[in-house]
Amino acid sequence: MSNKSNGTAFEREFAQMLSERGFWVHLLKDNSNGQPFDVIGAMHDTPYAFDCKDCTGKNFELRRMEENQRNAMQLWLECGNRNAMFAVRYPGDQVYLFEYTDLIEYEKEMSRIPADRAITYGYTMDEFMRIFAHESNDQ
Repeated sequence: MSNKSNGTAFEREFAQMLSERGFWVHLLKDNSNGQPFDVIGAMHDTPYAFDCKDCTGKNFELRRMEENQRNAMQLWLECGNRNAMFAVRYPGDQVYLFEYTDLIEYEKEMSRIPADRAITYGYTMDEFMRIFAHESNDQ
């Protein structure tokens, strides 16, 4: 399977993971211009923008955040939305979620997040649900 088809499969799997946890989810269709993110989800009146990255190696290279994705996530936040995130799947199907604003800060000190450090810098799916989905329910 190619990197692109692996990535597309992960986008579908991630959207399904969110849906199974009670999110309304829309998977954005790829087009020739590229879409700004892969998945939009909403729960408890709170929208989330997600870009999915499927790592074949043991590191999430921060340079994989493309300029159009950075611009879209920044605009998403400037429009008053709070949750712009990258969902990263490491080998072994470990999925971690990273807030875009955190990644921008991390990028000042590092160029990659190794799989064995992802738990330090990101959230597991369960942590994300406990912290973010609960947080949006409290608003």
